[in-house]
Amino acid sequence: MSIKSTYTIKYVASKTGLKPYLIRSWEARYQAICPQRSDSNRRCFTDNDVKRLRLLKKAVDEGHPISAVAKMSSDELSRLLERGVALVNPDDAIDTGPEPSGWDHGTMAEQFVERALFHTIRLNPSALEHVLNDAAVDMPRQSFLQTVVLPLFGRIGELWRLGELKTINEHMASVVARSVLWDMLRSVHLSEAAPRIVIATPVGHWHELGALASALAASESGWRVYYFGPNLPAEEIAYAAKRFSVKALALSLCHLLNDHRLSGELKKLRRLVGSELPIFIGGAGIEPVRQTIGQINAVADIDLGAFRDKLEALAEA
Repeated sequence: MSIKSTYTIKYVASKTGLKPYLIRSWEARYQAICPQRSDSNRRCFTDNDVKRLRLLKKAVDEGHPISAVAKMSSDELSRLLERGVALVNPDDAIDTGPEPSGWDHGTMAEQFVERALFHTIRLNPSALEHVLNDAAVDMPRQSFLQTVVLPLFGRIGELWRLGELKTINEHMASVVARSVLWDMLRSVHLSEAAPRIVIATPVGHWHELGALASALAASESGWRVYYFGPNLPAEEIAYAAKRFSVKALALSLCHLLNDHRLSGELKKLRRLVGSELPIFIGGAGIEPVRQTIGQINAVADIDLGAFRDKLEALAEA
C-alpha cells in the first residue's frame, strides 16, 4: 500500500482520542496493532488501524483490560461491544490505558503513599517494596509515578527537613524505590529506530528518583532512554549525548542546593552539546539556577505529563 494512503500517529491520535504514547505502548507491549513502516521507519496507519484502535479504546473504556482484548480480531471486538458483557473477572489486573469510570486513582494513590510512608518510618524495606510493587501493578504507570512515587518522596523529604525522620529512613526508601523503578525501566523494549534521550542528574545531585521517573515517562512515550546514574559532570553527559546521537537531553534537580558549580555546569553542557539540542530540566531544585536555565534556552517547570507531551511532539517533528 502506498504511504500516501496512510496516516501519521499524530493524526490517528486526533481521530481516536488516544495519546500517541498509548498507541505505541499497545503496539509494543500487546501487539494490538501492527502499523506499516515508512522508509524512515515511521509508523504509517491505515483506515483499518484507525477503526481497530477506536474499537480497542471503546472496549477499554467499558472496563476490559487491554491485555484481554488486544489479540481479538476487529470483528470479535465489535461483537463483544454489541453484547456488552464482561470479558474477564473484575479482580484481574487492569493494564495501562483509560480506566473505567468509578476508579478513584486519587484515593488509591493516597492509600499507597500512606502505606509506603508507614513502612519507611518503621524501616521495613521488604514491606515498602511490596507496597510499591502493588501500586505499580494496580495503577497505570504515569499515575504510579506522579501520584505515588513523587508525592511519597516529597513527604519523606518534608519529614526529614522537620527532623521527624532520620537520614537512614530516607536512604532506605530511596534504595527500595530505585530498585523498583530500575526493574520497570529494564523491562521496556523499544526498536533501535526509536528516538533517543539521555537523562541524568548533574554534579552535586545524588538523588536520582526524579531522573528515573522521567526515564520511565520517556520510555512510555516511545523513547529509548540512556541513563547512567547521578552526579555526572557536564563533559560526561555531553559525551553520552553525542555517543548515542540523542534527540533530546533531560536533567533532574530533585533538591535545592546552594552550589555555585551548577550554573557553570549547565552553561558548559549547553556549549558542549550545541545550541540546537532540546534540554529539559525539572525538579524541586531548579530555583537557584532559574536564570541560567533561561540563558541556555532550556525548558523547565514541567511535570511528567507535560514532559511526555513535549517528547511526543518532538518525536513526530
